[in-house]
Amino acid sequence: MTSGKDPVSLANDSGYALQIAVENLVARTVDRHGWKVRYVEHAWTNKLDQETGYADLVLQDRHNSTFFVVECKRPRQATWLFMRSDGSAKERRHAKAWISHFDGNRFRRFGWDDLPVDPSFPEAQFCAVRGQSANDQPMLERTSGILVQATEALAHEERDYRSEKLPTIRFYFSVIVTTADLKVARFDPSRISLADGTLEHADVIDVPFVRFRKQVLTRANALTPEDYGSGSDPAYARESTVFIVRADAFVRFLTEFEIPDSSLRPLV
Repeated sequence: MTSGKDPVSLANDSGYALQIAVENLVARTVDRHGWKVRYVEHAWTNKLDQETGYADLVLQDRHNSTFFVVECKRPRQATWLFMRSDGSAKERRHAKAWISHFDGNRFRRFGWDDLPVDPSFPEAQFCAVRGQSANDQPMLERTSGILVQATEALAHEERDYRSEKLPTIRFYFSVIVTTADLKVARFDPSRISLADGTLEHADVIDVPFVRFRKQVLTRANALTPEDYGSGSDPAYARESTVFIVRADAFVRFLTEFEIPDSSLRPLV
């Protein structure tokens, strides 16, 4: 007779159960949103950072032009509280995507770029997780950095997986699907105590999705004269976007997600 944990609890502790559930959810509801599973446990290598890993899931849309690299996270009874420097719960449409655009026998774009996507929902750069000390490396930043590396690696892997003659455009996004409760805090930054660094009051709202936007890649890319000439904020240009989606709202996210035609016109 074997000793130790109940085998079912071993499966639950592994986190694979959520990944399997999300994979099956996408397959069962494909008629509602058109997304399907392209890869499961997809091995990747990011040559820029010399990092390797496995992507839980890679999804592709009905047009085979948009891809989600998905990480499934099942923290126990967790709440992720998101905050912005301005204390608002401002909604945004822009997101950082990897764009591979091949036309006229050359790549017109092959890298990260911002573009508007629907639906709009809150964007934040800070996430507080209960049980995480100030000295810990932030869990969400760490997970997001690895996920963005995986997204880059997939785009490079599929760089030449295209027609030799016809134009091709692909979009790659990073997505974390989680069982954590997602909340956004609205507060007055001027009311934060400088004596002990605490908030006196905040309005907290429940949300199904969050745009987590932050510099999660530790790789440093030197700024160029082109960056200076563009007039863009260099810090903003270095940031990545990771969509954080509550697991029970994932079908809604897949159904509502869209790259509008107005976002495509500047690219083609």
